[in-house]
Amino acid sequence: MEIVLKIIIINTIFIFFTYLATADSHKKTIIKIIDKISGKYYIHEISKDKILIFRNLDISASQCVIDTEDNNNYASYIRLKERSKDKYIFKGWILSKNLSLSQVSHPVYTIKLLECL
Repeated sequence: MEIVLKIIIINTIFIFFTYLATADSHKKTIIKIIDKISGKYYIHEISKDKILIFRNLDISASQCVIDTEDNNNYASYIRLKERSKDKYIFKGWILSKNLSLSQVSHPVYTIKLLECL
């Protein structure tokens, strides 16, 4: 089991660095926040290195890149912090196309990357 996990992580890193080699950086990130309880969703724009305050979460995006070979493929480095605990619950890259590897899952919210501007 541990070996399979290592292989998955190595493949993910390899795919990501290949992706960055053919990407352009942008200043704004568009995300969709889905409330799992109510079913409502919210679309927000986050400027580079700015913090979006959404209910009990601080969400920031430090980098957003577009694949130059496929303009509908995006990646963004997201930091998700729970305000009540003052603790980061997610720091990492999310991808617009490969949701199974990069979707941020929170007990109440799901966060998906829509676009880089």
